[in-house]
Amino acid sequence: MRNLLLFILLLLPFGIVSGQQVPKPVGAFDQDTIKLGQLIRYTLVHRHAATQEIVLPEEKYNFAPFEIVRKVFYPTYTKGGISTDSAVYTLRTFETQPVQQLALPVYVLQASDTLEVYARADTVVLQQLVKQVSEPLPIKSNTALAPVAQRFNWPMVVLWIVASAVFLSLIWFIFGKTIKSKYKLYRLRKDHMYFATRYNSHLDRFVKSGSSQSMEKAVSLWKNYLTKLERSAINSFTTKEIVEYYHDDESVNTALRLCDRAIYGTVVAEADPETNQALSMLRRFAKSRYKAQREMIRNAKNTR
Repeated sequence: MRNLLLFILLLLPFGIVSGQQVPKPVGAFDQDTIKLGQLIRYTLVHRHAATQEIVLPEEKYNFAPFEIVRKVFYPTYTKGGISTDSAVYTLRTFETQPVQQLALPVYVLQASDTLEVYARADTVVLQQLVKQVSEPLPIKSNTALAPVAQRFNWPMVVLWIVASAVFLSLIWFIFGKTIKSKYKLYRLRKDHMYFATRYNSHLDRFVKSGSSQSMEKAVSLWKNYLTKLERSAINSFTTKEIVEYYHDDESVNTALRLCDRAIYGTVVAEADPETNQALSMLRRFAKSRYKAQREMIRNAKNTR
């Protein structure tokens, strides 16, 4: 109905405007009722003499009790000396008054002044969805848990991985050499304890039984331990090559020759003090080489 009325007003004959006579614009809503927050369009049309210059309200204008959402301006249309300017404003309201109205102006620019001409106010009725409010307001509780799909927090995992990598890199940069030295000393001590335990076991069996097989196992264990300790193929050397490797060490020379004679000469006796002493000499020599390697690692750590 309002749209039809607006259309009829636009089609009415328009008198010739002269002097200071300025016709009023026509403004109307596109519907009679509105809900809270609902969008509504307001159309503003002004017909005037082509010689007059007018300006329609911009977005900064106070549209209270409404607020503007967007606007659309249409180009000026001129025919027979009469110009038509129009705009459509999309509005909404959050006020609770039952009846709300709006009247927008047009600004007529004159030589020394600006004339403000308002359209007739148009009204809309706010639909009341809540008819009656009881006091006090009842509180409706809902304590049921809503199922929420679990999501894997990839950004946090990546952040933790990066932070951990940076932290470990910093620790390694500062304490890396100390950590490596400590680990080498730990492995060195563990290997020597393992060797000493097994070597003493073979030595005890040899003392009790006088078996050349026990002595052979003890000497083989001694060579394998020094191979790992010195990082050299000592277990493949002959007795002469081992003595030369250790710069003709007297204790190594004596102990290995006594052991070779006992193993290959089959003259071992249970109460042979020389053979027992030879095995003890090899054990002491292995311990001295362990201490020498330990000091080398400690000195290398302190000189860095």
